[in-house]
Amino acid sequence: MSQFRASYGPRALVLGGSEGIGAAFAQALAARGLDLTLVARRRDALAGLAAAIAHEHGVDVAIECADLAADTVDATAAALIDAREYGLVVYNAGAAHGAGLFTENPVARELGLVRLNCLGPTAFAHHALRRMVPRGRGGLILVSSMSGLAGSGHVATYAAAKSFEIVLAEGLHWENAHRGVDVLCAVASLTDTPAMQTSGMQIDALPGLTAMAPHDVAEGALNHLGQGPVWCAVGQAAIDAARAMPRADLIDRSSRMAAALWRLDTQPHGA
Repeated sequence: MSQFRASYGPRALVLGGSEGIGAAFAQALAARGLDLTLVARRRDALAGLAAAIAHEHGVDVAIECADLAADTVDATAAALIDAREYGLVVYNAGAAHGAGLFTENPVARELGLVRLNCLGPTAFAHHALRRMVPRGRGGLILVSSMSGLAGSGHVATYAAAKSFEIVLAEGLHWENAHRGVDVLCAVASLTDTPAMQTSGMQIDALPGLTAMAPHDVAEGALNHLGQGPVWCAVGQAAIDAARAMPRADLIDRSSRMAAALWRLDTQPHGA
C-alpha cells in the first residue's frame, strides 16, 4: 500500500465517482491510503459515499458536482486538475443509458455521448498528464467497455466512443511509460451497476451471461496499472478472440447482442 501511495498519491481524482464502478474505485483507492476527490452530477449520492469512505478508511474525501457531458468540459477539467495535486486520475464517466437506432435517437443524445466519452477523457488526460510528467510519476485510467471492440447497431455512437478511449490510452501509454507516468485503459465487461439496472438492459435475455461486480473491475484495473496499456476485465483472451473474428461477423454478433439485451428488433425495419 505504501508503494502504491508513493507512485500514485497523495490524492486521486475519480470522475463518475458516485456509484457503480466509480464508487468501487473510490473504495479501493481509499483502502490503499489515497485521499480522494469524487466528481459526478448528483451531490446527494456523492455526499453519502464520501462520508462512508471517510468514516471507514480515515482519508480526506472531497466532492465536486459537474456535468461531464456539457460543452464546458475542458474548463471543468482545467479547474479541477489545477485545484489540487493528483497522483492518479480515473475517468469512469460514460455508461450506456439505453439503446436504439442511431437515426431514431435525438442528435443531442448522440453528441452527449461523444462529449462524455471522447472530449471528456481527452481534456482530463491532457490537463492531468501535463502536471504528472514534470513530476515523473502518476497514473491515468480510462474506463472503456467491450462494446468498444467493434461497431454495433443499437449502440453505434456509444461503441464508437468507447473505442476512442481504448486507442487514446494505447497511444498515451506509449508516450508516457518512459516518463514515469502509467496510462491504462480498463475494458469493462457487463457490470452490475445502478446505471445498467436503470438502462432497461435485460441480462436474462442472453442465457449464461453474468454481470461482473464493480469491485472486481476496479481491483483488477488497479492491480494492472503499470503493466501495460490495456486490461480487460474478462481476460485478454476475450479481446484477442474478438479481434481474430472476421470483422463483419464481429459487428453482426455485437449488434445482435445489443438487440437482445434491450429486447429490440434484431434487424431495423425495412432491412
